Amino acid sequence: MSHVMQAPSSILYQNKGQTVTLIDIPLSISLSQGTPDYPSTELLYSHPPLEKPHPSIEPRTIKAKQRVQERLSDTGLALPPFPPDLLTQGLAEVRAEYRLAFCSQRRIVLLRPQHQKEEQVEKGAADLFEESTMKSGIGVPGRGTGVWREPQGPLILASPALPDECEVPQTSDLTNQVIANSSARPVLVHVGRPDRKYTIPPFSIFMLSKIGKREASHFSRMATRFFPEPSRSAAPGQFDFISLDPPWENRSVRRSKTYGTRRKANEDPMHVLSGMLGKHMAPGALIACWITNKASVREVALHAFESWGVNLVEEWAWLKTTVHGEPICDLHGSMRRPYETVLIGRTIDLTFDAFNDSNSTKPTTKRLIVGVPDLHSRKPCLKEIIEPMMRNKSSYRALDIFARNLTAGWWSWGDEVLKYNWKGYWTEGSTQVEPGCSSKLKNGNMAEAEKCR
Repeated sequence: MSHVMQAPSSILYQNKGQTVTLIDIPLSISLSQGTPDYPSTELLYSHPPLEKPHPSIEPRTIKAKQRVQERLSDTGLALPPFPPDLLTQGLAEVRAEYRLAFCSQRRIVLLRPQHQKEEQVEKGAADLFEESTMKSGIGVPGRGTGVWREPQGPLILASPALPDECEVPQTSDLTNQVIANSSARPVLVHVGRPDRKYTIPPFSIFMLSKIGKREASHFSRMATRFFPEPSRSAAPGQFDFISLDPPWENRSVRRSKTYGTRRKANEDPMHVLSGMLGKHMAPGALIACWITNKASVREVALHAFESWGVNLVEEWAWLKTTVHGEPICDLHGSMRRPYETVLIGRTIDLTFDAFNDSNSTKPTTKRLIVGVPDLHSRKPCLKEIIEPMMRNKSSYRALDIFARNLTAGWWSWGDEVLKYNWKGYWTEGSTQVEPGCSSKLKNGNMAEAEKCR
């Protein structure tokens, strides 16, 4: 027995066992910006959804295929493919049960060329802002001193007694320290110029910084300061769920130059996290780590799990499809695979056997997430998928590391945490699901959406 999720939800379809899920990626981020008391009223600008798969880049001859396989085998570049039966059968299940387009109607804005003036953004010409704007203040010394100055405490943007908007003189005032919106309403932050506006979701806390040793030390102190008392499931300074999306290096990232990778970093952030993050994991905490299809990346992630006392309990694949439900490339390709993997781990908890999957000897559970890709590196927000797995769904503590947007009620840490909270990425609209098929759907007409299939 399966069911189609009712709005408002980014989950368009999910079977009863929750092993197969169809999710709308922009909507998952939009909904994560609000709370039941103050739901999000804006939609995220997106790329047009893919109408057909990418052209194949697979070798055409038998000899060429053999050479590729030998190279990958010798260098350990490629992991064994995710279980093919789960991919094919799961996708077939979604296509059989969900008869509409595989994503809701999107708000489309074309990407702007690098040379285009930023002032043109407000005229609707484009939706990107220069990432260097926010990164320019990250890791800089204290003003005029030439040396790093340790922040003394958190910056509270809003509280029940403060207004819903505030101003800061420049970008560096938001970097290298923990900043909190402690109110139940979103706060609009103006940074120096009229077009520098960022929406901070209710009860969200963030640290806009690189992930180095001194930043990690400050983060640890602030986590304990914000959570000085134990919760029902976590000790002071600990989290029940931690998500990581490290900037693993690969060829497409090097070509796009979209964000810094581990090779370019002065410090290896995963090494820094391996040394300090374990103490912030509650007993029985869930850990989600995105990886690429390189064997060496998986090894690094599993080594980090081991250093944190985390056991691998599940593996999820995000299968990328067209709006019609076709994989964006060959499921079994050697050069490119149409999915990314999430490793799910759990810390050991000797006091809650019912939740202690990490002590079990059963094989790892495999789950499939299906979704139409959006902007490069924009992944589905896991909040709606992970919450049913939490012990206390109403008061768990969550941390998103290497985040590219904030999430209501969560902590976020990384050098791009405000990227998709810039107002230029958003437009007014309803977060109610509108079945869609790119520009072919007009006025929410489901008959048109069905034609797209």
